[in-house]
Amino acid sequence: MKFIKAVLFFVVTMVALVVGVLFSTRNSQAVSLDLIFFQLPPMSMAIWLLLSLAMGMLLCAFIYSVVTFKLKRHNTQLQRQLSKANQSQSLNKVI
Repeated sequence: MKFIKAVLFFVVTMVALVVGVLFSTRNSQAVSLDLIFFQLPPMSMAIWLLLSLAMGMLLCAFIYSVVTFKLKRHNTQLQRQLSKANQSQSLNKVI
């Protein structure tokens, strides 16, 4: 199973590398971005696209981690309430 996983990881990595090289060679024209208040220097279109992809991935990871943290904290609070309710219920059965 580990061997199949390693081979699959290697194949996926190689395919991504080949696609990345082809993408960058076919999008090599220099483009400058105008962001209303300032203008960024001209760079390859592939670099701009990959940078925007990376920024989007980082933003999504940050938002996901914030949401996950809030949900885990809420889950902890609910677990405490449940354990208190179970304790009080067991005390009522004893009496």
